Amino acid sequence: MEIESRPDLEKVLQRFEAWWRREIIDRPPVTINVKPARRVSSPEKTHPTFRDRWFDVEYAFERFEAELEHAVFVGDTFPRFEPKLGPEICGTVFGCELEFSETTSWSMPSVGSCREILRIRPNLDNPYWSKIRRETEVSMERGAGRWLTAMPDLHTNGDLLASLRDPQNLCLDCADDLDSVRAACEHVTDFYPLMYDDIWNRIAPSGQPCTTWVPLLHAGRAYVTNCDFICMISTRMFEQAILPSILREMRFLERNIFHLDGPGALRHLDTLLALAELDGVQWVYGAGSGPAARWTHVYKRIQSAGKCIQLLCENLNDAQAVAEHLRPEGVWFCPDGTYSRREAEAFLAWAAAWAAGKTA
Repeated sequence: MEIESRPDLEKVLQRFEAWWRREIIDRPPVTINVKPARRVSSPEKTHPTFRDRWFDVEYAFERFEAELEHAVFVGDTFPRFEPKLGPEICGTVFGCELEFSETTSWSMPSVGSCREILRIRPNLDNPYWSKIRRETEVSMERGAGRWLTAMPDLHTNGDLLASLRDPQNLCLDCADDLDSVRAACEHVTDFYPLMYDDIWNRIAPSGQPCTTWVPLLHAGRAYVTNCDFICMISTRMFEQAILPSILREMRFLERNIFHLDGPGALRHLDTLLALAELDGVQWVYGAGSGPAARWTHVYKRIQSAGKCIQLLCENLNDAQAVAEHLRPEGVWFCPDGTYSRREAEAFLAWAAAWAAGKTA
């Protein structure tokens, strides 16, 4: 498959497929932001409410296409449109409503206990999910040959329960009635394939590889498994109530990388690394906890367990500092910041030389 700005997309896909297998073709994948060729002038539009702004599908594409017109794609970066309504869209399938700000949304908890969740049947025809469907379909039609359409941000398992109960209440449930948390988590996970494939089946027939809110690639079903809620609970609670559902999600997918969010979640890293079904880890150390070089020991643990790494780092120097301690196989560089084309291409050359030197 080709797109206008990346006629070499097949080569990019090959690098990612090698990354999943902890192998190297020519160099590790590099996702890097390059300054646009010209100043981007985004269209402006006034909406009565934030909700109206989020639901304005045409406006979302007008802004995206304005940015795409002058975008520069270097390395393994490619244009992708992500249908979105915020991170708690899956909660709406089980009955909660969303509130919106300019940049995000959050759920309005809707159930009095985890046991109530067992009686809820999913509704994919609600206004929120219908908007995601519509945006996906419009993106596939409008972006044919121009960009890839991403799977939306699906916070499932324990995060889905937190959207229905509120995180604080779910913490109390874990302390008072862990069996109900386990049962509710298993219940919503029964419908994970339904939610995933409802969107993926609108994308896959085109032949495009799978990408997500994280700009990875895979030829089949892939996703970023996650549960941000686990930073609030013990390892025992995690392993008994939520991990079984995460494992079911991993087994449904062909490839997955776990989004481990914040220092509070590190207590669960060894549990995750022991899973044969886990392909890799995206470690997010969080604002004020960087640079990535501070967490070299974490990356080494991940790599020692035979998993691949999405290396989120503060800048190019930070990426190189971490790389000194790692093998190139299974490392995907994602430096923060925006760079000139010359800086980006110099980093690509360094990554290729680093990989060649380490694997020689």
